[in-house]
Amino acid sequence: MAPNSTVFMRSDITRKCSTANQPLALAAVYYEKADRSKTPKSNAQPYDDSKCGNDDLSLSKPLFPFPALPNAATTLNLDVTLRRNASGVNLWHMNNVSFRANYDAPILLLSAAGNNSYPFSPQWNVYNFQSNSSVRVIVKNHFRALHPMHLHGHNFFVLAEGVGEWDGKITNYPSTTRRDVHMVQPARDANTPAYLVLQYDTDNPGVWPFHCHVAWHVSAGLYVNLMEHPDQIRRKTVPQTIVQTCRDWSVYSGSEVVEQIDSGL
Repeated sequence: MAPNSTVFMRSDITRKCSTANQPLALAAVYYEKADRSKTPKSNAQPYDDSKCGNDDLSLSKPLFPFPALPNAATTLNLDVTLRRNASGVNLWHMNNVSFRANYDAPILLLSAAGNNSYPFSPQWNVYNFQSNSSVRVIVKNHFRALHPMHLHGHNFFVLAEGVGEWDGKITNYPSTTRRDVHMVQPARDANTPAYLVLQYDTDNPGVWPFHCHVAWHVSAGLYVNLMEHPDQIRRKTVPQTIVQTCRDWSVYSGSEVVEQIDSGL
């Protein structure tokens, strides 16, 4: 762009795929030599919102091939559902568990202390992959709503997406798309879920959240913890600032009633 350029910056949420009251955000961008008294005249880029999802995977080809392993060391299947609890509140579930955090028991610190099994706290939704070198996650969405799924700690390979049953084919292999957020499409109906297949190498020991990036969805439990290489977690030193923050929280929650109104995220 020329130093005197002026353009509009847009963020547009299509009404076909959203119930937003104000779907269009608009801002004027003025370069350093632009005339700020003039309104930009740039036009919006047309886009295809016919399927309410990502651009087709076949259109996303990285310039630098970095192939996923054709066969992951282990596979996790995650079924996303929405159910109403006994209080009449709708909660999201992943593999029949709606996540709920315990602020007094950070899982990373538990793992660093050698505790990697939580049979009495299934609501933490922890999957421990031990020393497996790679993980394939197959998300099946059984509800007619989109979920932008985000993984902390990694960029993942997007192997496939669609509606129905995955046929095992990897899109654009070996130059598969890499992201840390990708949309899983809505289910077609009650008997036909949508799917998203992603994969990552476990080269970053830790406990990594995997969740929907829609705020009220994660607030209502659409979240799991993915643990990798707990043996290496125990050998790492947790930063002192984190340890002290947890100590300070423990002192506070020991004398104050903390009202947890949602999943904790």
